[in-house]
Amino acid sequence: MMNMKEFITNASILMAIITMAGLLYKQFLVSAGTKLKNALLLAMVIFSGWASMLLGIQLDDQVIFDLRFVPIIVAVLLMQKKRLILLAGLGIGLARLSFGVSEAAVSGFWTVIAVSAAGAVLHIMFSKWTSRKKVIWTVLFLNSVNVLFIAFLGVTPARIYLVEITPIALPTSLLLSFLIVWMISDLRREFLSKQHLLESARRDPLTKLYNRRAFMAYFQQFSDGKRGKKPFVLVFIDIDHFKQVNDTYGHIVGDCVLKAVSGRLLNNLRSIDIIARYGGEEFVVILPDCTKENALLAIERIREIIARQPVFVNNVQVSVTFSAGLASSVEFASDQLLKKADHALYEAKQAGRNRTICAEPAAACS
Repeated sequence: MMNMKEFITNASILMAIITMAGLLYKQFLVSAGTKLKNALLLAMVIFSGWASMLLGIQLDDQVIFDLRFVPIIVAVLLMQKKRLILLAGLGIGLARLSFGVSEAAVSGFWTVIAVSAAGAVLHIMFSKWTSRKKVIWTVLFLNSVNVLFIAFLGVTPARIYLVEITPIALPTSLLLSFLIVWMISDLRREFLSKQHLLESARRDPLTKLYNRRAFMAYFQQFSDGKRGKKPFVLVFIDIDHFKQVNDTYGHIVGDCVLKAVSGRLLNNLRSIDIIARYGGEEFVVILPDCTKENALLAIERIREIIARQPVFVNNVQVSVTFSAGLASSVEFASDQLLKKADHALYEAKQAGRNRTICAEPAAACS
């Protein structure tokens, strides 16, 4: 018969690992990239499965009873890609073989692979399910798959396993699975809340673009070469005669114009470009891995689009144009770029507005 004290110890180890992983995510990984987060989650899942086997219940010389399948439930619910779920199962399966290759070890390997494959199939159906339905079906289905594979593929006779072990192990495993999923859901909500707060602090509340502080942090990264040594272009953009818009139509219409221009900038630039509201009606853009010529073409195209498409607010038509100043990191040192791009913007406004000027000895490039 199973030793419940050992079972509880096994469960406690899993919960401790999950709690530590949650603290790690909240404190150090809020701003980490998706690839890093996925890699660490995968490592945590595999390590949890290995730790569960290390402290598992030794039913006989070959058979270890443990909760290695529970981390796979976590992987199914948290991982976005099916291949990561399968990798988690493969990792835990190979970890089982590290305790010695035997008939029981091979059986355990294939059981974990089967559970992860079942989880990957289940994951395909998630898009149409509510969060509660995902949790309930994942816990019930994967616990059932685990029991059936151990009973009919394991070295313990199916009758003994189903009659003597399952009546105790299955309800306890279900209860533990729901408890761990609840713990992870709570930690994840807290993590997402903190991530949202940090992201909100970097965004301009009106336009939802990056604010000036966030822009300066990104600019410092590019200037220091932390994002590679590739060239980049800096562009200052200023909406022409914006004060007249506020004076003529009011600040509500002015806010709508700012949001419209922000949206058009976002929709017509690349996802890798950094766009920020620098202050008032002024915007700033970093175009990574971009030549001055290509940047000029992109900004000119957007300038023409905005000039051709007035902003409509409550049946009021507001014509909008902007002026832009552009400077390339190839031509200027990082500590000069902001000043050069800002000066080029000033030249564009002095030259009649609604145009782009490049910071270079020849001054005007359009």
